[in-house]
Amino acid sequence: MPTKPLNKHQLKNQETHTRLLKAAEEIFVHDGYQGAQLSAIAAAAGRTKGAVYDHFKSKEDLFLALFETRTREYIDDLVNRLKKCASGEQSVDAFREFYVDLARDKTWPILTLEFKLFALRHAESKDRLRKAFLMMKSSGDEDFTQRMFGPLNRRQKSTIERSLAALGPIVSGLILESYFEPEILSEKSIRRILAGVFDALFTAT
Repeated sequence: MPTKPLNKHQLKNQETHTRLLKAAEEIFVHDGYQGAQLSAIAAAAGRTKGAVYDHFKSKEDLFLALFETRTREYIDDLVNRLKKCASGEQSVDAFREFYVDLARDKTWPILTLEFKLFALRHAESKDRLRKAFLMMKSSGDEDFTQRMFGPLNRRQKSTIERSLAALGPIVSGLILESYFEPEILSEKSIRRILAGVFDALFTAT
């Protein structure tokens, strides 16, 4: 059944929501969660502070919505790449390309670090935080790994899970370090390192 087109009011709300998330990323990355002000986010989005509260309950709600949105974008990107693959070997190659391409995004590691620090300091938000962490890991679920590597025994599955868990921190660490060592850790260098890391972790699997 075709989706009903959005009316002008819905389109405007959607645009405002998107602008607020984009502005929030800019401010949270620049100022951190603690330092970020909703007034600054509203100004960066070209909206009023009231517009922020029309879409989000609080700064915390906006921050978590941003993290969830960005996480979902990455998952959707990976899933779409894998859907084009006809074999496990092609799926591994697509995942490798996706992983190496993460070197392009200089802000995601900062946002991820802010999220993890937030999670450590705000236990009262544990339910939503847990769901967000599960979303981060959803691209490493059983269907995903079987598509790439086929049926796995317990030992192989454990090895794959450890390797998948290592991928995110490695790319985040390299990109964060590149702010301090830009000549050594250029995007080209990071892509080369990530390719080597991926091959070391998964080629022999």
